[in-house]
Amino acid sequence: MPKVACPDCDRNIAVHELEARTVAQTSGFNTNYRCPFCRADFEDIGDNLV
Repeated sequence: MPKVACPDCDRNIAVHELEARTVAQTSGFNTNYRCPFCRADFEDIGDNLV
């Protein structure tokens, strides 16, 4: 299972453990992700895949 490194606390998080929030906008959808450990928000999990 893929994991993501949190950019703030550097913990490896399983993708299913991430908290995701998607907001509809006029230009499409915007999804933000949150680390369940340190509560840091980040937008692109592709840059942080482990």
